[in-house]
Amino acid sequence: MPTAPKWLNDALEKIAPSFIRVVKVEESVDLNPYLKKIRLKGDFTSLNFTPGFTISLRVTPNDLRHYTVSYADDSKKAVEFIAYLHGHAVGADYVKNLQPDDQKIKLAVLGSDKQYNPTVEKQLIFGDETSLSLMLSFLPLFKNNNHQFIFYLELEEENRSIPETIGLLNYKIFSKNEIFRSVERIQQLPLLSDPEWSDANIILTGNVNSIRNFRKALKLNNHKGKIYAKGYWLEGKKGL
Repeated sequence: MPTAPKWLNDALEKIAPSFIRVVKVEESVDLNPYLKKIRLKGDFTSLNFTPGFTISLRVTPNDLRHYTVSYADDSKKAVEFIAYLHGHAVGADYVKNLQPDDQKIKLAVLGSDKQYNPTVEKQLIFGDETSLSLMLSFLPLFKNNNHQFIFYLELEEENRSIPETIGLLNYKIFSKNEIFRSVERIQQLPLLSDPEWSDANIILTGNVNSIRNFRKALKLNNHKGKIYAKGYWLEGKKGL
């Protein structure tokens, strides 16, 4: 529910206080003009941060925006996320203006979807700029459990250096508005015809249209593994 009347958002905060945390900005880093890393300090000790853990910031009295936690420190006193500053949407404008020592910021803790199966050797995550936090949250798990893994990213040209900057590994970058706009071109990706990856765990995120095409290509190629899909945005739609 990204947009709701102010009275409803106020009521939700009052009737579900256990989901609300009041935090402050500990660090704000511009990775480039379009992507920003935020570190929030607060009390998260009661939470279990599994990959894909989502928080919700109230960016205006009426608007909520969801962000994936990329990192939570061992003491559970701080979390980080990476935000895509796309245009002048309310979420982007809110995050742009966050500065160190900004206090009394309210966030809701939403938890994680079950997307990870530790028994599956091969793992692929697809997404775009909005998926970088998710990929970072999975990276330690993939490494520690000796998975074969790869990240597929469709990025704007100005963001192609960001995966290296943030320490992502085993990634392949694609240009926006090309391969993942065509089911046929996705089917031609070498990995989709590799029998060793036919039972891989696949997580599709980011642009809803790209997800639909990728999922259709996987099904046409008779992919045997589990496919998870979660759209973060859709052209022409305000917040998902």
